[in-house]
Amino acid sequence: MNSAAPIANVAAQLHSKVVGEEGELILFLHGWSCQGSDWDAVLAALGDERHMMVLDLPGHGKSADVDWADWTIVGLARLVVAAAQRAGADRLTLVGHSMGGTVALEAARLWAQNGGQLGGVVLVDTFGLPYGDMDAETIASIETPFQQDFVGAMHYLVDNTTVPELDEATRDWIKQRMASADPEKMLPIWADLLRWSPDAAFAELHCPIHAINGEHISEPARNRCAGNVMEQVIPGSHHFPQFEQPKDFTRTLRSLLA
Repeated sequence: MNSAAPIANVAAQLHSKVVGEEGELILFLHGWSCQGSDWDAVLAALGDERHMMVLDLPGHGKSADVDWADWTIVGLARLVVAAAQRAGADRLTLVGHSMGGTVALEAARLWAQNGGQLGGVVLVDTFGLPYGDMDAETIASIETPFQQDFVGAMHYLVDNTTVPELDEATRDWIKQRMASADPEKMLPIWADLLRWSPDAAFAELHCPIHAINGEHISEPARNRCAGNVMEQVIPGSHHFPQFEQPKDFTRTLRSLLA
């Protein structure tokens, strides 16, 4: 981060959408190379009876040009905490899709370390990759295609992490949005994400941690989360359950937030 831009100032520059005004803040975080508007339909379905906020993280969506240089999961988590503090939150629940779930876990850890109250964390298909269990060769095999052809690798990623039943217009929309991000900002995050481990967050957090997963989560990932995460699987979904099975996803999320 630019030393001339304190983290509170950067948090003030992030594009955000706020619904409701009172009560526990429910903060939604998008996935890698995605954006906060991915949650629009979910927020509309949940209604305005809750206090909810969606952020575009630096490099993403309408925060693409925000001055930021700490392209790490913990760095983004620090910024999320600053945004929640700026919103006046006393008690915080975090909902994160994919990479957003890893940022949510780290933000929850920082929030608790600073004495903040936590309602819980909801991970939306966050462990599609077995974080903490990948060796250097596996990481290189995942990372290298994006370094060589960012757009092509992103299209391949979406094709292979969506169910065949998803309509082509939605799949192409996801591809376009994810492939249009700036590789110079996305690749450092990707590198840090692939080497991230949830163990520190799991060891320190004492709030409920729920996972809403597609049907593809690997056994190593489930084993890593065992005893720490309560999982619910959305049938007929892969990595984007909020788009693939929106009614089932919203119903499941509503029950967890209740």
